[in-house]
Amino acid sequence: MAEENKQYQLTCLLSPLLEQKKIEEITQKIKKWIIEKGGSFSEKEKAIICFKKRLAYPLKKYQEAFYLNLNFLLTGQPISQLNQRLNSEKDILRYLIATKQKLKSKFTPLDKKYLTGQVREDIDYQMIDKIEPLVAKEVPLSKKSVLDKAVSDKKEKVKIEELDKKLEEILKQ
Repeated sequence: MAEENKQYQLTCLLSPLLEQKKIEEITQKIKKWIIEKGGSFSEKEKAIICFKKRLAYPLKKYQEAFYLNLNFLLTGQPISQLNQRLNSEKDILRYLIATKQKLKSKFTPLDKKYLTGQVREDIDYQMIDKIEPLVAKEVPLSKKSVLDKAVSDKKEKVKIEELDKKLEEILKQ
């Protein structure tokens, strides 16, 4: 039984001291290894995108690294060999090979109703009328004194007319 190709994503952190030529050589090596093992790349992957980024923490005494992302199709068996090849490369600081899973969009009938806006028709308004209002809970004594003080502060507010009079007195002086 032939094993099915899975979609993988390879993310590598390369040394920041590398020149563009060396980065291209490393990516070509990786691509060559994958193709030798029966893998394939999409049309988008023909252009190599590699950019320098600051790391969250030092990695082998480097504060920055080049990020390289490759998406490819490959059977599961040669992945271990690819791991060994990547480990043997000195200029690769770290790497991660992850499988990319296809998202299946299986909506339940209720999900479809939410998407189309038909849910409002299905609400049982008789149940809503039966819901009792929430009862206020007792506040502990230490919090009551704080609440009473806040209420008393609100009562002592000055009216706007009184403020206007005081402002005029201050301005006349």
